[in-house]
Amino acid sequence: MRLSHLSILFFTLLLAACAGDVATPVAVKALDIGPKAELRLTDVTAEVKTGVVMTPGDIARIVEQVRAEISGKYPNAFAAPTGGNAKARLKMVFTTYDEGNAFARFMLAGLGQIKVEADVLVLAEDSDQVLGQYKVAKQFAFGGIYGGTTTITDVEKGFARSVAEVLNDKL
Repeated sequence: MRLSHLSILFFTLLLAACAGDVATPVAVKALDIGPKAELRLTDVTAEVKTGVVMTPGDIARIVEQVRAEISGKYPNAFAAPTGGNAKARLKMVFTTYDEGNAFARFMLAGLGQIKVEADVLVLAEDSDQVLGQYKVAKQFAFGGIYGGTTTITDVEKGFARSVAEVLNDKL
């Protein structure tokens, strides 16, 4: 009987990772600035595309999560540039932000999806020159109790991790 309890606990913990998992960014224009460790970020900002409903609090929360994720993964990302380091800004333009429906997710997996999607731009610090552009999309549609209790803030954590992946091997 104890083994079945442990297997249920393990399965539950395994599923708990789904909302916060990393979604691979899709390169529209790959960031190509040269060898590793040449990029330093000066800012992370966000805006919403026309028709996307987000509160200023939603935007600020996600910007801070992205900033924290980048700082945690790349400790020198926001360090003062030295020598030939390229300076850049990270800008997210949200194209979809949907909390979905918790009751629908509870009833059946696939219904009531949570969606957070954005175009992520790496811009030259002193101009709007696009150094790299990516599409980052994080979705969640698992059903049952786990699906019904998962919120958009849980999915935002996975989204922030996914945005940090844009900078993989560049810092």
